[in-house]
Parts: sequence; structure tokens; C-alpha cells
Amino acid sequence: MKNSQAQTTAENALRPWVVVGGGMVGAAMALSLASSGRRVVVLEPQLEAMLAVDSATYSQQPYDLRISAVTADNIALLQALESWSPVAAVRAQPFRQLAVREQGGDWLRFGAEGERELGYMVENKLLQACLLQRLQQHPGVELMAAKVLSVADGTVSLDSQEQPQLAYEWLVVADGAASATRRALGIGTVGASYHERCLLTVVKLQQSAGDETWQTFAGREVHALLPLCDDYACLIVYADSPVIQAWQQSQAMVEAVLKARFRAQLGDFELINFASFPLQHQQALRTFCAQQRALVIGDAAHAIHPLAGQGVNLGLRDVAALHALVADFTDEHQQLSAKLARVMQQRQAANVVMGQGLDIVSRVFRSDNPVLQVARGLGFVGLRQFPTVRSMLAKLAGQS
Repeated sequence: MKNSQAQTTAENALRPWVVVGGGMVGAAMALSLASSGRRVVVLEPQLEAMLAVDSATYSQQPYDLRISAVTADNIALLQALESWSPVAAVRAQPFRQLAVREQGGDWLRFGAEGERELGYMVENKLLQACLLQRLQQHPGVELMAAKVLSVADGTVSLDSQEQPQLAYEWLVVADGAASATRRALGIGTVGASYHERCLLTVVKLQQSAGDETWQTFAGREVHALLPLCDDYACLIVYADSPVIQAWQQSQAMVEAVLKARFRAQLGDFELINFASFPLQHQQALRTFCAQQRALVIGDAAHAIHPLAGQGVNLGLRDVAALHALVADFTDEHQQLSAKLARVMQQRQAANVVMGQGLDIVSRVFRSDNPVLQVARGLGFVGLRQFPTVRSMLAKLAGQS
């Protein structure tokens, strides 16, 4: 019996943790696991294209449209994973204030000039490249260009002729909102489309955008600015899908739309690039599967309205919660499964609250209901009268 148990333990020790998805959240999770001494395999079908991004020459490239406002708590996580310095050395813009208003109203500001950063504006592609480079350097990590076809009995079947199957100790699903691996595990989702699109643009200003990020609620539209380095900015418009699709018929039309909405605040600017994507709210019904020893994190677990820029931050907070746990418990610990289940339950609850909260904010501020319009105005007045509450919200934005 003892020999059998020893053999089982030895076999388990040979099995890696498998992370599905090499994006920002998946790569950060893999690096966290590797830093705890675990053997890790990352499965990413687009691996070759991802690894082709060179951080050494990245600053010479134009801004990528996919930009995240990474909050201070997640910067601390990236620092712990020794992945923040390479990003900051290339291109990252700090923001120290948040501001919101209804169109025509006064600004409501959170944070103050001269205080520490609430976070940094970071290009997704750059952060992903720096994380993957760290993974390439780690002796306990293997990167595989493969797609998961099915999951059963602690094994993933892959579209790889070299290795069609891979047994794992635990499976971490981080392959995005349309996760095929989540579906392979039989985990469903709930949610709905907002019937809106997000128009993302990069513009060149005539002066620096400063260190403040802001949003204006303008009827059925939301206008937002993310400050970037070197007099660049990311201008965003959320609006009904048919409206944005009509704007995108030409770059000249997009530029005219932007100038009508932003020039009074920013002065003149030049449109560099633009694209749009549909908005949806989606939550996985489960994020922990004991039978298949699987965890679901990041957008695979929760896709939310980007209104407050919390998408990647929620995913990195999933990683941070698991980072603390895997550092303290070995795979052989009898309580590991129960501890993982508890952490995932806590993260799912927090993510549902954030998702539902942003859903309510989006619907309330786009409503023509006069009662809700009065309530919105009273809410702004109340926040202006209580600076302590504003300070608390600023801290929440940075999760300090």
C-alpha cells in the first residue's frame, strides 16, 4: 500500500499545471504558478504571432488600440512577478485622477494632483509580450502552440500531432470570453448583449493629455479619454451598434464624429487609428470544477461592460488571489482543493457584483426616464458634498 501511494505521489509530481490561454491573464497566472515552484504548460493556438512581438523595438511602433487602465494593486502583482519593469521601460502612462460628469455638468473628480498613481495606461500587446518573455526565460515553463479539443479524466486532448494528449495536475482556463475549453468542461454562461459597440481610437494631440482619465455621460452615448505618452490619447465612444457601424464607413467620418465630441475639451487633434467591438455582459455559471480539477479565470469567467476599465483588472485579481494561495500550499496538501474552491467562490462573487454594478450604471445613465435623470443628478450632488466618499471611491479604483 505504501509503495502504491508513493508511486501515485511521484506520478502526480510529474503532471504539470496546464494554463489554457497565453493572453495577459493566462500568462500572469502561468508565471505565478512557476514562481511557486510548479511545472507549467501554457497552451496558446496563436503563440507564434504573440512571440513575434518584440518589446525591445516596441516603442518604435504606433500605439495599439487595445489599451487597459491597469490599477495600482495589479501593478503590485506584476512587480511581484518581475514583469512590470520591462513594460514601464517601454511605454506606460500613469493616471492620478478620475473624472466623470453628465454632459453640460460640472466634473466630479477622484484623486488629487501630486498623489501617487491610481494606475497606468498600458497596451495589452506590450504587457502580454513582456509576460511571455518572462515565461520563455523560466525553466519550469513550457509554451505550446496548441488548441484544446476536449477535457476528460484529468487529460486534455489537443490538435497537436506531436502531443495529442496531455495529463495535468490542475487546469486553468483563461482563453477568453468565447472560451472553447470552458464549453468542453460543460460550463455554461449567463448574460446578454448590450446592443452597443465601443469605438476605440488613438489620436495625436497638440499637447499632453495630462494624468487624468475621464468620462462624460451624454444621453445614449458615453465619451471617454485615456491619456497616453508623447501627446497621444485613446478616445472612446460607447453608443448603439447601428450608430457606430454607420460612423465607421470612413476615417473622415470617424474623425468628424470625434471632433464634434472632444475638440471643445482637447483642442484640435489628428486621428491615427480606430476600430470597434460589440459589448456584452457574461458570467460563467461555475468557475471551479472539482471533478475535472479545473479553474476558470479572466474573461473566460466574466466579461463585463468596459465602462470603468475593470475587465483586465478583474482577471488579474483572479490571478492575485490564486497567487497568494499556491505560494502557501503544495499540490500534495489535502486542503488545496477546498482552498481553491473557496478562493474561486469569493472571486466569482466579487466579479458578479462588479459586473451587475456596471450593468446598472450603464442602463441608468442611458435611460430617458425622468425619475432616473433626477436620481443621477442627486447622486452627483451628493458625491460632491462628501469628499471622504470620493476618496474611498478613488482608493477602490486603485484597489490600494
